[in-house]
Parts: sequence; C-alpha cells; structure tokens
Amino acid sequence: MADDASGERFHELVEQVLAPLVLGGPLRPVRPFGARVALAIGDRRTIADSDLRTKIDVARVRRARLLAPVDTLEPLGRLDFALAAGLNDLLQATNHEIGGRLLRGRYGKLLASVAELCRLVPGPRTVAEALSRHATFCRVFELVRTDTSVAWWTGSANFRGQKPPSRLLLWPSLRRVTIDERRVALADMCRGLSGAPEDLFCDVLARWLSRSPLTDIGSLTRSSPMFSWSSPSLSLIATAPGRTLAWRLLVEKPRASALASLERATKAIPAEARVAKDLAEAFVKELSEGWKALDEARGAAGAAAG
Repeated sequence: MADDASGERFHELVEQVLAPLVLGGPLRPVRPFGARVALAIGDRRTIADSDLRTKIDVARVRRARLLAPVDTLEPLGRLDFALAAGLNDLLQATNHEIGGRLLRGRYGKLLASVAELCRLVPGPRTVAEALSRHATFCRVFELVRTDTSVAWWTGSANFRGQKPPSRLLLWPSLRRVTIDERRVALADMCRGLSGAPEDLFCDVLARWLSRSPLTDIGSLTRSSPMFSWSSPSLSLIATAPGRTLAWRLLVEKPRASALASLERATKAIPAEARVAKDLAEAFVKELSEGWKALDEARGAAGAAAG
C-alpha cells in the first residue's frame, strides 16, 4: 500500500472508528482492511491530531483507573490499531451493502480475514498491556445499531443502520406512514443478513474479544457470544495482579450469571488440559470466596453502624 494511501486509511480508522469507540459518538465503519493491511496500518504511526490524541489518552486512563491507580498507559501501538481495524471489519460483515446477490461470499471471506487477524495478534504480554488494551476496547458492547422499519399504505421497507429517505416519510397521515425503530446490540447485528451466518459472526467476535482478556472477562455475563476461556484470559488470571483486576471487573456483576458463565466455561476445558482447568477452577473458587468475604465485611459494617 502506498504510504499516502496508507496514511489516509489510518486517519479514517482513527477518526471514524477508534475515537468514537473510546470517546463516544457515532461510529462509522470504513472500507474493510483485511488481515494484512490491519496488521500494518498502525506500524510506526501515531495519531497526528495532538488534541484528539490527548483526548483519547485521557479517556483511556480514566477507564483504567476504574481498575487500577494508574496515571499513564502504554501508548497505542500497532496491535491496538490492528484490533481496531479488525473491529471495523467485523462491523462491515453486518453491512448488507457489501454483498449483492453475486457477492454474498464476501461476508464469509471478511469474517475469515478477521479470524486470521486474531490468530496473528498475540494476547497481552503483561498485565499492564492487558489493562491498556482493555481501556481502549472496553466499550465495545455499548455499540448499537438503529434499524428502522417504515410502512405505508402500499408497502414497507427496512433500513439497517441507515435513516430512511425523506420521500418515504412524506404525508404521513395521508399515506398512513408508521415508523418503528429498533436498537440492535453488537452480537445481534448479523441476524437476518443473507450470506453472513450468525454463528460464524459470533465465533469470530469471541476470538476478537479474546485478544483483550480483561474486556472478555468483564463482559462474561453477555448472552452471546458465550464466554469461554482462552490462552490470554488464562494467562491473565495466572498472575496475582491479573486476578485482582479480574476481581475488580466482576465484583459488582450479577453473581449468579457470572458464576454460571465461569463454571460453564471451566467445564468446557478438556480434561487433558489439566493445568488450564486447575487454574480456572481455582479462580472460580477464589471469586466465590471473595464475594462471601465481601458480604461478611459489609454485614459487619452494617451492624457496627446500627
């Protein structure tokens, strides 16, 4: 890719995907990158707009401080931008406009490309890197798409993530126009899209999540994709600081659903993977004991106050 074109694509990724994900606001996916370009797009690059870079850095530190007393984070690097590009491509795999009747195979190819990217992006090497990555991607499940259905006296039309054209809304009383808006969660964005199997989308989304293990663990009560232990998440809880951060993410989660997700994921670890299974079982036990101790401490504090 020519350097000028690569720089332009990097700018698009930052402005339309990464910044809205971290700071909030409408996220507008750009043209798919593919695994090769995604891995290279952020190589030796930084965000040129110093004001935007500062805002993103401050927002990431604020997120991280919910878990740990840090004043700085590792700067965004090549792998962070690669994962942002992977998220962009995941979202594009739910875009009905990229696959016509003769191009529906593009959805599968795009999802396969994201899966390949996830294979090439290693998990965090340190707990600090895991925290940095989580601070960047922790809001991913806040992403929603607004779908609109418009019906009138002679027909109807559906719009996925797009506003209906104004001509369809003219003379609402005369034409008996009704409008129904529905907010679609990330895991459901592939539903109803011919050529993009929902189970494949959720499988690739799970792989993408595994690259940010704190984000994966912190959202384990989600209905889809169901949480499963991965090498990065097991590596995280293998360290005392990693377990501490995981505990802080889960301490106020609904306990029954959190434990159910963890126990199901732990049972799914093959018996021959004894070390991994022991590690997961120990974490579940530690979490249960932590909740029990917390309840006892709160009860004692309440009794003392009374």
